Amino acid sequence: ITIVLNETERLTKLTNSLLTLNNLNTKGMLLDKTDFDINQVIRNTASTFEGTCHNKSIAIEMILTGNEMYVHADMGKIQQVLYNLMDNAIKFSHHDSVIHIETSEKKNKLFVSVKDTGIGIPKEDLDRIFERFYRVDKSHSNQKKGSGLGLSIVKHVAELHGATVELESTEHIGTTIRVVFPQ
Repeated sequence: ITIVLNETERLTKLTNSLLTLNNLNTKGMLLDKTDFDINQVIRNTASTFEGTCHNKSIAIEMILTGNEMYVHADMGKIQQVLYNLMDNAIKFSHHDSVIHIETSEKKNKLFVSVKDTGIGIPKEDLDRIFERFYRVDKSHSNQKKGSGLGLSIVKHVAELHGATVELESTEHIGTTIRVVFPQ
């Protein structure tokens, strides 16, 4: 029953990711933009991973600028971005590690960074990591579950909002993904 339940959960996530990606590619897709506190959305999203983090002894450290930081965006889609980034950070982090989530403002831009000290991405894969279905299938990561859609969704949603995605990664050291929103 546990195996069937896990497989059902995996297929549900895959189906939802495919539907999200398909909707993002539909021309003329409308965003439901509002002003919302991205710091609170980060806190709420991080809280959904408490069980997983506890099981892997991973701590999430948040360095959020100000009590509140407002962004004009589609909150549901930004939640998906944050979820995907945190999910990857946890998935590819070692036991007993820390994930850093940070928000900051500089020169009319809002920065949201998720940094892990996990397995990192090999240099030769960095250019392709945001492609649909692309997975780094080396011996150190093929036991990790995933469809290769999460970062593609991150990039598409960011671009819909006029934001950019920056990636820094070193194999065996970790990865930082930063979403930069115009204000």
